[in-house]
Amino acid sequence: MREAEMSNDTQSPGPNPPNHTQVEVHPGWVRSGRDDTPGRKAYYINLEAKPGKGDKVEQFLRDILAGVEQEPGTGPWFGCRFSDTTFGIFEAFPDTAARNAHDIGPGGRNFLRSAELDEMLAYPAHLYRLDVMFGKFSVMFGKKITSE
Repeated sequence: MREAEMSNDTQSPGPNPPNHTQVEVHPGWVRSGRDDTPGRKAYYINLEAKPGKGDKVEQFLRDILAGVEQEPGTGPWFGCRFSDTTFGIFEAFPDTAARNAHDIGPGGRNFLRSAELDEMLAYPAHLYRLDVMFGKFSVMFGKKITSE
């Protein structure tokens, strides 16, 4: 992994960190944000499809979901569509270890499909590391969540 300053060739039209933020650049995707703080973690991932490639990005999200279903430390997970070409993923983890396990797990490994990412995305996917400060965890889609 090499780190580079934010530049126009790695910058998606989604939310962008300050210019001084270091971004890890990989084939087909970039990642920003801190990974050294305690507490609950998340990723927000911004994906911008090339015109006419939205269906391919939607299938890519389905492939990731199939992988995260196998990851006990990943969840909740949401694949989102903002427009014909703009997509996002929000996924949460209990801690940094679970987020790092996801990176190399069946869901996260989809981002190694660099040729496919290059073919369908207008910009490299941007993975934003987030700290989950607080949230409502007892209800999802209008249904109370009970522990097992």
